[in-house]
Amino acid sequence: MNHEDPSELTGLVDTIAPPDQTWGELFVEGDADKIRTHLQDELIGLFQKWSRHLKNYNVILFYVENGISYDDSDEMYRALSAVPSQKKDVLMVLVSTGGFAVPAYQISKLCREWSKDRFIICVPRHAYSAATLICLGADAVHMGPLGNLGPIDPQVYLPEGKWTAGLSHQRSLQTITKWVAENPGSQTMWAQIISRDKDFNLFDIGEYERDVESSVQYAERLLIAGKSSPERAVEIAKHLTYAYKEHGFAIDRDEATGIFGEDSVVRSSKELSFSEEAYNLIVKVDKGLKAIKYDGSNVVHGGVKVVGAVHDSVTIVPPPPWRLKREVGPENEEFDQG
Repeated sequence: MNHEDPSELTGLVDTIAPPDQTWGELFVEGDADKIRTHLQDELIGLFQKWSRHLKNYNVILFYVENGISYDDSDEMYRALSAVPSQKKDVLMVLVSTGGFAVPAYQISKLCREWSKDRFIICVPRHAYSAATLICLGADAVHMGPLGNLGPIDPQVYLPEGKWTAGLSHQRSLQTITKWVAENPGSQTMWAQIISRDKDFNLFDIGEYERDVESSVQYAERLLIAGKSSPERAVEIAKHLTYAYKEHGFAIDRDEATGIFGEDSVVRSSKELSFSEEAYNLIVKVDKGLKAIKYDGSNVVHGGVKVVGAVHDSVTIVPPPPWRLKREVGPENEEFDQG
């Protein structure tokens, strides 16, 4: 491993100087640049600690709590482009609640394309929805005791400002049809209810169904790229899309082993131990930033996002609009966010 080549994903600076401020002091000061640099340095130091065990990998970090987006696939491409493809295996530490399917699909394909032989993902905590989609392209997923995957059925944003499962319209009509068949006298009532629903659109049913089917297709393609047979890929893709009654269902490592097989789910490894330490460090900073309350003079942040190479991956994100309105007030929304 060459520690002096900054173009390598695993390339690191020399010895990291001891920090001159504690995390508590940095949170109080609220300087985004200092917080970013401090976290980046600690991640580099953590990698140095584990470098002997990770020398055969290009290591990338992916901690995204606010939705996987096209910006993240661009950032991942930028990070991977800094190293020659197929010279080392790719190891990803993945923590995310999900996001858009297309960038997740692209990220998984990119990591496989850049891997020499194997694309490995470590899931120390949650990798739901689109993050699970990323996992389907890996050769193996290392899952800790608290690691969880989730169903991949798409979610739909409704006019009233909330998310619902793409299968909801179809299941709702199936339920109503069943009730009407069992109670023919209710037919007129249900016809009136549906006709008065201004947001109900018959075309939505077909559109949502196509969205769900596209999730199956993305999953099939990633599984086949990860060396699954076409028949096995179809079975797993449909199971992850249709088998669960809640989008947030937690698929732990026991259930994941039953779905993917013992060779595909690893319960104990040096890679997983590294990922646990990386997660603990990142989440400490993320929670610390989110816990800062606006006092009329300080700067608040929305947390942290870590996407890319170990030495260049940290972003301090602004607070969401709802938090600005609640804590700062509409008259002060345009304060300095660092």
